[in-house]
Amino acid sequence: MKDYLKKAFILSLVFNMILIVLLVYFERDGLILRVNNPVKKETINPVKKEKTIITDDQLKSFNNGFIPEFTDFCINRSEKKIKILIIGNSLTTTEVCLKAGKNHSGGLAATSIEKDYVHLLVKKIEKKLPDKNICVRISNFATFERNLASFKRRTTDSLVDFHPDIIIFQLGENVTSEELIDPLLFEEKYIELINCFKEKADPLIICTAPFFPDLLKNKIIEKVTISTNSYMVDLSHLPLLEDENYAKNEKNYLGDKSLWTVPGIGIHPGDVGMENIATQLFITINAAMWRNQ
Repeated sequence: MKDYLKKAFILSLVFNMILIVLLVYFERDGLILRVNNPVKKETINPVKKEKTIITDDQLKSFNNGFIPEFTDFCINRSEKKIKILIIGNSLTTTEVCLKAGKNHSGGLAATSIEKDYVHLLVKKIEKKLPDKNICVRISNFATFERNLASFKRRTTDSLVDFHPDIIIFQLGENVTSEELIDPLLFEEKYIELINCFKEKADPLIICTAPFFPDLLKNKIIEKVTISTNSYMVDLSHLPLLEDENYAKNEKNYLGDKSLWTVPGIGIHPGDVGMENIATQLFITINAAMWRNQ
């Protein structure tokens, strides 16, 4: 009888050990559903709950149509001029495309041209320099982003001849994964583009890091700005910190989102994002241009 009890005890012990091992294994692999002991919630919320996926097709939507070589506008106050050149992509200027839900030629996805970052930035500069005649030239260079290898110096002639005092390069969002197979190509062509404006002048140059976060592009643009003695304004932190900078997530968006027929519209900055972009740029311009005034 004693031998029987001894064997039963040993078998029970072995069985319990096996059961414990199995429980640990299944719990590790997430196969046990806890009902009475829920997992403790993380005390620090993540910056973003969902990742916004930016695809090349979404970005192509508004960069393959006809875009004038440049557009100009001025705020006439006096003979003292300050010239601002902005070279960008669909965040800066686009064609009107009613079928896609775009009813003005300003930057996507501001609800009006007056609310895109270009016009908001000019308003901020106007307040800072009320006695200046502010002239702005805007050019869409999405074709540069998508065709880096074919960039030719002569394509900048009409922009160089503007003789700008300030140049903002808002580029990088449309540089595709294919173009980045050789990261040096983007770096070298970007430097070449900037140097076109430095041959006979010394303008204040600002390069923006892409609004759509991309670590590799940020690193390349860092190298570009260092090589060309330019300023860098990082826009990528805006949607990372607050996804309302995307028009599709803007809570009080004044436009009609139901009119959008192209997915790429909503991932552009809306009125909130445009205001934040203008502020980021103005901080740098304010410090750089008027510290010696």
